[in-house]
Amino acid sequence: MIFVRSIIANPISGFNVITPELDGTILPGVTRDSILQLASAHVVDHKSPDSLSTAEVVLPELHVQEKHLTMLEIVEYHERGVLTEAFGAGTAAILCPVSKIGYEERDLVLPEYKGGLGPVGRAMWERIVEIQEGRRPSPWSVEIDAERD
Repeated sequence: MIFVRSIIANPISGFNVITPELDGTILPGVTRDSILQLASAHVVDHKSPDSLSTAEVVLPELHVQEKHLTMLEIVEYHERGVLTEAFGAGTAAILCPVSKIGYEERDLVLPEYKGGLGPVGRAMWERIVEIQEGRRPSPWSVEIDAERD
């Protein structure tokens, strides 16, 4: 699970992209690792190859945090209105939006976005698919010469 939290002091300065640390309850995975690498490399300038921004949607800075995360913290982020999106990550689904989190007999309803994913999740999904389909060069990909016998 990956949570996106806006930074309270200065929302223009970016988003915290928070995921629980790998402590034995979270599986290490290629997709999770890819998301964290993309978020860490992101720069705001949409012309940079490391940017997840587009000419239409400019993402602010992304601050990646792998940390112990409690439900009380998630509830606090929600109550303060700074839990802007959450998504799960996995090989088959790539990213899957989370619309609500059930906790102690109540639902924490997250903001809704067209297409399900918020701006960070959408940018991550699009970039991973571009790399998977060979539309974007990446050190994660190896080109194969189709003409070779």
